[in-house]
Amino acid sequence: MSDRKIVDDYRLSRTAIYELYHEIRDDIDPTTARSHAVPGLVQLLIVLQFFATGTFQQVLGGVLHALKTCDHKHISFPTGEEEQRRIKRDFHKIARMPNVLGAIDCTHVAFTPPVDQEMQFRNRKMGYSLNVQAVCDANLRILDVVSRYPGSYHNSYILFNSALGKKFAEGQFRKGWLLGDAGYGSKTWLLTPLATPRSEAEKRYNESHISTRCTIERTFGVLKSRFRCLHISGGSLQYSPDKVADIVTVCCMLHNNALKHHLAIEIVVPPEVNITPLDRGSDVTRGNAVSCQLIQEYFSRGPEPV
Repeated sequence: MSDRKIVDDYRLSRTAIYELYHEIRDDIDPTTARSHAVPGLVQLLIVLQFFATGTFQQVLGGVLHALKTCDHKHISFPTGEEEQRRIKRDFHKIARMPNVLGAIDCTHVAFTPPVDQEMQFRNRKMGYSLNVQAVCDANLRILDVVSRYPGSYHNSYILFNSALGKKFAEGQFRKGWLLGDAGYGSKTWLLTPLATPRSEAEKRYNESHISTRCTIERTFGVLKSRFRCLHISGGSLQYSPDKVADIVTVCCMLHNNALKHHLAIEIVVPPEVNITPLDRGSDVTRGNAVSCQLIQEYFSRGPEPV
């Protein structure tokens, strides 16, 4: 960095910063070379930049942009037959639900929007948020995320206007379906639970559906436990809608990376209440027919022997 840039960012010269660092290094440097703690000089620079600008935005912006450019390497919906078969097998192991390519739902991420945009980001609980759609596999890996929609938008609207929703609607994934809650309305490619199951087969279908679909709830729990900035207990994010959307996407990417490296985490944040209303789509009848066929052909046989 040039001397001018250093003064602009930290309000102190290079020499002044090093002198200050040497005065306090015994208190802020890691105590052992094997530690993964942030180096003392880096800590000092971050604090000085906050003092100079009143925000961590500059530091966040550069790193966030760099991470966002590689999100496609870590979040992708499977298109290959072998990977799709693996995902179906993993979902089937949970509760015998066949042909599942993903569990889908939305979760709200609180933030403080610009004053002139408050109304579109106000959700049904009268808070301000982005309504974030995610699809996961049976191992809680996020396969697809849409993070740009305001909290006032319905889950089904987000799905049917997303790239993945359009691909399913166009029949690009004919050998599998998504599992969603009743708020979506049943589709030929999106199965929802029955409102009033009557037969034993219908009850088995519902039990299987609920047990299998809960993977997305667990995914949100792990995601928000790992990255508290996304949970309301961490407060409301103080960035623009676009930057909050990028933060969500990058956190999803880092979540997948943590799973890849087998980094477990305990879910310690409280569950969130669904705040989106039920939606009865125009093709619910056709979707219900698919569910009925599945129940008749697959769940009427009763449980398989162990």
